[in-house]
Amino acid sequence: MRPRLKAYNRTVTAGAILLVPDSGVEITLGDPDGRVLALLELLDGARTHEELASALDTPLPDVAEGVAALDEAGLLEDADATTELTPRQQERYFSNLAFFGAFAGLSRSRYSFQEALSASHVLLLGVGGLGSTLLMNLAGLGVGRVTALDNDTVELKNFSRQFLYSEADIGQPKLARALERARSFNSELELVPIERWVEGPEDVAPLLPGVDLVLSAIDQPVEVQTWVDEACVRAGVPYVTGGMQIGRGQYFSVEPGVSGCRACWRRAAEREHGGLPPIDRPERVNRGLGPVASLLGSLIALEAVRYLTRFASPISAGKLWIVDFATGRSDIGYEWALDPGCRLCGSARADAPVATAAETR
Repeated sequence: MRPRLKAYNRTVTAGAILLVPDSGVEITLGDPDGRVLALLELLDGARTHEELASALDTPLPDVAEGVAALDEAGLLEDADATTELTPRQQERYFSNLAFFGAFAGLSRSRYSFQEALSASHVLLLGVGGLGSTLLMNLAGLGVGRVTALDNDTVELKNFSRQFLYSEADIGQPKLARALERARSFNSELELVPIERWVEGPEDVAPLLPGVDLVLSAIDQPVEVQTWVDEACVRAGVPYVTGGMQIGRGQYFSVEPGVSGCRACWRRAAEREHGGLPPIDRPERVNRGLGPVASLLGSLIALEAVRYLTRFASPISAGKLWIVDFATGRSDIGYEWALDPGCRLCGSARADAPVATAAETR
């Protein structure tokens, strides 16, 4: 191992050093005798711990302690880190790797995050307004395998928010056109088409073996998210979903065995509000602008990156995030816990232990 200091801006004052790495978080290091500054100057990735101790004329345990403190602060990477990524992949995902570098450390390299994406299998339900944005994000991220489900055709009214398609595609099946576009963008993707509607949990469940994450971008019929919830929770597969409601968007996720499921949410709402009143549903009109669909789809895609790489913990598990398109504000609108008495969660926990994709790699 050869510790290397990440890029940062530095200000040295009497007895202290102020560092601002790429993460933007200011870090102040006490340095009354200049030894910390001397260590920083040597952390260029060319020296082992022993060589650092020799260059500083400092006992190895003291150097190891200092290096560990810098690593804990997120300032170090291992210059000796190896990767299974090919040179072409390293070039293609250069920006991805630069992003993950901000979250890497001595125990986990920037390459490991990209390798986790390359080894992942995502089930994408729908390639319409949100789904078309999600599909291209998955292609850009380098997710290894995407199973995509849809059964719709391209219509002229789609073009305000679905940029995968062209006017020449009108009347053609969306799924074939979407996967062709994604394949032309990233030839390394393994793409599996499933051309059918979701009419119950039994249409989702057979697709889940080997899947690390489900992204649900379908909203019809109204019961569809209940079906996705049931299939995913029983299989122990996390899912992220969301939708648009004119002036605001919303998204949430369920991590089986960790967060409450959608059935837990319903039970909590019934306890808090004394039961949910019936809702008269008018005819549905899609009011999604292109920027709105792109923004919400990208937020869901970023949450997918959290799930698949754990560069950070998922933020939407058991939490409904509301994005106000008028003000730009994004806040948690509702939060619910795993309900020990939930019929769905309880039966899923009894069937098998749940492990996340990241934990099993």
